Amino acid sequence: WPALVACLVAFAAITFPMLGLVQNGPQIAADRYTYHSAPAIAVLVASGYMTLRRRLGPPATGLAAALCVTLGALTWSQCGVWRDSESLWTRVVALDDGSSIGHVGLANVLYAQNRNDEGLAQSLRAAEIAPLYAQTQNDVGVGLAHAGRMEDAVRYYQRSLELEPTFEEAHANWGVVLAQQGNLAQAIEHYRTALSINADNAVAHIDWGNALVRQGATADAITHYQEALRIRPDQADAEHNWGVALARQGQLSEAIVHFRRALAIKPDHAEARDYLDKALDLQRVRP
Repeated sequence: WPALVACLVAFAAITFPMLGLVQNGPQIAADRYTYHSAPAIAVLVASGYMTLRRRLGPPATGLAAALCVTLGALTWSQCGVWRDSESLWTRVVALDDGSSIGHVGLANVLYAQNRNDEGLAQSLRAAEIAPLYAQTQNDVGVGLAHAGRMEDAVRYYQRSLELEPTFEEAHANWGVVLAQQGNLAQAIEHYRTALSINADNAVAHIDWGNALVRQGATADAITHYQEALRIRPDQADAEHNWGVALARQGQLSEAIVHFRRALAIKPDHAEARDYLDKALDLQRVRP
């Protein structure tokens, strides 16, 4: 009994600060919080098994084996929730439809899969739940921009920046809309602002580089692609766009290298595959 009490008191004392009586972060709950106190329960279960084994013999081992199988099955089931980001965020919103963080996370996954209508629905729900959260307004803008509703998208980016003037993602996304509308100078100003807020925004560097390529400033554009890859070496778009810039200058051999690097990072990068095939064809027909 002294050991039982000691373990339970230790478990309660370690767990109590993390029970959510005081909110700690945006999560509904966090499995990881139980890891701190789990050793107390592990000690209790193990000592209980040792006691039963002395009294019951083989049946105690059978009970222990059954417990391990049960816990293993429960763990296997829980792993399904963590299989990928879509499974995780779908579970979050199923548990709590009022979680703006959950809807934001699921929207971002859906946008990445080019499921824009579904993503926009999630972003609108997040904005309904948390209208004063800059991220939700920005994400609605992303969905509207993907749908071709540029003016509506800009209004949401403006709203996002009204709520949080230093939200660099909204600046960068606004720049993308301006670039698509052909207003490259203003687009670059938004990229510059985004990077002045967060110098490690690799996507803003890529978008700035793209605008410079369209202005004919290829050398300057490559500098931004290089910086994006320094920040995030896994940025396939930076490699691809660097290749496009070189191909425009007629440097096909160098461009092919970058298209291949983009495909090494992201094998399903359709544009990089298409540009690589075209560059190889052009290289073959050259005298």
